[in-house]
Amino acid sequence: MLVVDDDADWRELIADTLSEQGFAVATARDGRSACECLRRAKPEVVVTDVEMPFMNGYELFAHLRSLDRDLPVIVMSAGSAADGTSLRDAFRFIQKPVTTDVVAAAVQEAVRCRRRPPALRQLLDSARAAGDTARQRGYELLVETVNRRTRPALGGAGPWMGQPSKRWARRMGSITVIAGVAAAAAIVMAALRSPTA
Repeated sequence: MLVVDDDADWRELIADTLSEQGFAVATARDGRSACECLRRAKPEVVVTDVEMPFMNGYELFAHLRSLDRDLPVIVMSAGSAADGTSLRDAFRFIQKPVTTDVVAAAVQEAVRCRRRPPALRQLLDSARAAGDTARQRGYELLVETVNRRTRPALGGAGPWMGQPSKRWARRMGSITVIAGVAAAAAIVMAALRSPTA
């Protein structure tokens, strides 16, 4: 675990609580120190404050995401979650003041998610990719069909005859997206029903 906070007392209190629960804990006083720590160790979970000198929590979070998109990051702040729209992908947002028990519970949950069987993680990633591909294919089909519909005929007398309408193109695009999302949902459901999940 890596705990990042410029408040030394609070930082050590969280570190002690996590150590008592059996976690190996490293600490850093700001984002810059955290980056140096990341070069030496690869934490399973990062707990960070937002308001810190040198490199704040927003900058640290962006850096962590560039290194490992799946690394669970728990963000603590005295401000509201709405203040940090760039923190939407954080594993958990905890508003201060808070007890160490709340932070420890969030860390335990993050570890459980991080340690999911690789097969399940791969299935979930595949489902996400299938949905993205379906949306992209639907959009491409729509653009392609509209372009054909509006292209002038060989004789230059207006749109090609017999080409699908824009309404048909929109329907086909929607059907493609729905089919992809349904396939992704089926993969997720199969993964959740599997005994390894």
